[in-house]
Amino acid sequence: MSKKNLREKTAAVPKAKEISTTKLVYLILGLGFVGMIILYSTDTFQTPKAIQNFSGSQNQNMNDPHAGANLSNLQEIKRLEGIVNANPNDLSTLVKLAHLLNDSGFFPKAIENYKKYLAQKPNDADVIVDMGVCYFETKDFNTAIATMKSALKVNPTHQIAHFNLGIVNFSAGNLNEAISWWKKTIEINPISEVAVKAKELINQHSQEK
Repeated sequence: MSKKNLREKTAAVPKAKEISTTKLVYLILGLGFVGMIILYSTDTFQTPKAIQNFSGSQNQNMNDPHAGANLSNLQEIKRLEGIVNANPNDLSTLVKLAHLLNDSGFFPKAIENYKKYLAQKPNDADVIVDMGVCYFETKDFNTAIATMKSALKVNPTHQIAHFNLGIVNFSAGNLNEAISWWKKTIEINPISEVAVKAKELINQHSQEK
């Protein structure tokens, strides 16, 4: 029954002194259904998300990393591509382009540009992790793990890399390995925001072991 028909029917019938048992059951079921929708939309039932390092992307990826490509950024992407094509050695614009592609959901293109950047600046652990997140988003978990581990060769205490290795292993079905990485995340800096998130994930999933 549509909301319009429901309103019309309600207006046509005098108010009852009490809600019938049938109406009460339907009301409870309806509220329960709405509650399920709210829980789902707030990520309660979704798997943990990997964290990006670059500015401007984290909110989108934490809230809905599988939302698809953001076409509103196409004009800026084309502008940055023009600059990079004219000057391939402009690393700041190249990495900005890669980040925007990543942020917009164009993960294979982002990986391509991250590789160009890392070919000239191979020891940028943050960018390596961001590229690993792109592989994670494309469900290439093995490459994501290998990429993030390579970031740890550059920076062994990279906390987000440790956290994300937990996320990728969890998504790949390796729960024990995931918890191990989250514990290492906490050891690096127990009071950081990412450590707090790691603790929450350990508490949430330890009972599944």
